[in-house]
Amino acid sequence: MKTNKIAILLFTAAVASPAVLAESPNFNYVSAGYLDGDIDGDDADGWTLDGSTLLGENFFLSGQYQTVGNSDDGLDVDLNWLSAGVGYRTAISASTDFYGLLTYENVEAEASYRGNSASEDENGYGLSIGVRSMLSDSIELDGRLGYIDIEDESETSITLGARYYMNKNFSIGANYTTIDELDLVSLTARYSF
Repeated sequence: MKTNKIAILLFTAAVASPAVLAESPNFNYVSAGYLDGDIDGDDADGWTLDGSTLLGENFFLSGQYQTVGNSDDGLDVDLNWLSAGVGYRTAISASTDFYGLLTYENVEAEASYRGNSASEDENGYGLSIGVRSMLSDSIELDGRLGYIDIEDESETSITLGARYYMNKNFSIGANYTTIDELDLVSLTARYSF
């Protein structure tokens, strides 16, 4: 419930805030950073890579790879998640874009405990919609609601993010994603081109 209220507030702020002289969000970028995760109540950490590039004016390609893991009392857990797809963006104001995304999803989970190990490698798809808005030349907000279906199990995801642009090409940002019993917080550096 608390996450839903935050999502609604960020969405409202992104759409309703005046963006004086701000350009529309840039969909051409690569970024990398640190991931802090909570997997069913257990702390985990790792890293993330992602990128996007426009194909013409409205269509874009998107890809993301995330890996998190933890080791606690002889139990090692690793989660690797690949998401790649195609999206469509359209301007809803001079500084705000609405977008949709269709993705291929691959999740690989590995667990080992004192010499015994198990792993799963599952595939599926994702659908998401979101809003990206430049509140100013240096501040961007991003909110996304998603549906993920992997091996006949479906979950709803919520992602909220904010970025600070030091200049037109370089920015730092933070994202929060929640899916069922998985929470991920990322701190990333991005190069936009």
